[in-house]
Amino acid sequence: MVKTDETVSKLTQIGFSSYEAKVYFALLQKHPAIGYEIAKNARIPTAKIYEVLTTLRSKGVVMASSTEPVCYSPIPPEQLLRRLEQDYSAKIADLDLRLQQVQPLPEADITWHLNGYQTVIDKMADVINNSEHSLLLSVWPDEADLLRELVKKAESKGVKVIAGIFGCCDLGWKHTVNLEQCGVTSLLRLRKRLTVVVGDNKEVVISEIGSPEDTVGIWTTTPGIVLVAKEYIKHDLWGRALIDSVGEDKFRRLCEDSAVLTYLIKNR
Repeated sequence: MVKTDETVSKLTQIGFSSYEAKVYFALLQKHPAIGYEIAKNARIPTAKIYEVLTTLRSKGVVMASSTEPVCYSPIPPEQLLRRLEQDYSAKIADLDLRLQQVQPLPEADITWHLNGYQTVIDKMADVINNSEHSLLLSVWPDEADLLRELVKKAESKGVKVIAGIFGCCDLGWKHTVNLEQCGVTSLLRLRKRLTVVVGDNKEVVISEIGSPEDTVGIWTTTPGIVLVAKEYIKHDLWGRALIDSVGEDKFRRLCEDSAVLTYLIKNR
């Protein structure tokens, strides 16, 4: 014997409301029937029955007689199911076509604000691990030591690594430049260790490192910021090459003789 609750539940799963399902099921059990009888058999409020019957008629699920009182009958189950199957097949075909035409959104530029030393180091590690082609780094010895093995692993995968180190460069990396003298003026000016890691020209971590609690930074994929970060590192590397070429004394005199250079070196 068919269980009412289970059948009503199945009907609601294919688009019937609870009242509609109960009314259709009640009509299958006894038809033709007047509204009062249907409400009683379906166990729904009498005040709701004609609203539900009107909806079912508009859906073509219930037919009404032209007699008085009006009697109602359901369409046969096989007709209902065939109609539903055709309707769902048409909707699925249309949805399939529409989904195939969906265009992916352009990749969004993302920026995260980083707080705390470990958070900054972890994000630098992520950038290094994500890199497949190139890495540009401007780091201090303490942070370089923490990232040493990750960078060596990146190099072993064929990633081109170029690093400016504000101190000792004995890290086992292939291409490093000692920027210790640049670091002296930078630290005096900023009071923090400005550190930058750029991966694959796609993402960058820029941080000001102080105490563990007084360390902040950003990670971003915004192309303009990535470009500026790359140019900053290149500027330091080119600057070091220039100083080595002209000599420390000549470079110092050049800075002292230029009000603009003196201002830039001494101010944040």
